[in-house]
Formats: sequence, structure tokens, C-alpha cells
Amino acid sequence: MAENRGRPSEKPAVALDQWVMETEDQTWYFDRSKSANGCWKVVNKYESGNKQPKPKIDQRLYHKNCPTVVVFNTSNRSNAKTKMKVINKNIDYVLSAKKIPGIPDIAEWLEVGVGKSFIDKYKQKYNLA
Repeated sequence: MAENRGRPSEKPAVALDQWVMETEDQTWYFDRSKSANGCWKVVNKYESGNKQPKPKIDQRLYHKNCPTVVVFNTSNRSNAKTKMKVINKNIDYVLSAKKIPGIPDIAEWLEVGVGKSFIDKYKQKYNLA
């Protein structure tokens, strides 16, 4: 017989076989007979067609002493040239823009930094003239 230490419980613990957990945007259904490891059904409360609008990023909002520095390879080939582009626009705009003048579409971005100190750092790291 197992030793019962401490204060004995007045009501034995009841293991539930079925229960529902609701959050703000989902309802989770649990049933031990259907799935012993977790929920068996998840229902989203919001329709899948409703997307959040994309934020409007103002490209002019940047600090004059903090340019955005992008280091990139001109293509995905092993002999591709490594180049650096200094852009005087907001970092959020640079990262979310579809096309940036001076950087080809097939370019692979290596690093992005904000500030004048990154210009010297990347020149030294990638041996750029």
C-alpha cells in the first residue's frame, strides 16, 4: 500500500475525458478517446479571407546620421561580385521594398546595418574599395 504523506485530499481528482478551451480567436476541442496526446479539432473564429492591412511605411522618416547600408552579392554564383549600397531611407522601407534602385533582383543580401560606422566595418570585412 502506498504511503500517503501530507494532508489527505477531500475530493479525489477527476480526470476529464472531454473539454473545450476557448481563446480570443480559436476554440480547441479535446477528447481523450479521439486523441490522447492533444486536441483533435481547432476552430478559428475569424474568417480566413480577412487579412490585416499592410502598414504604410514612410520612407522619408530616417535620421540624417543613420544611413542604411546593404552588402550584397550580385548573383547566387560563387564568383559573384560583392558590392555595398548606402541608402538614405528608413530601414523598414528598405527591408520591405520590392525593388531598390542599384540592387539587382537576383542579388543575395549578405548584411544590412544602420549607421555610418557600418560603412567602414563592411568595407574592411568584405575588402571593398
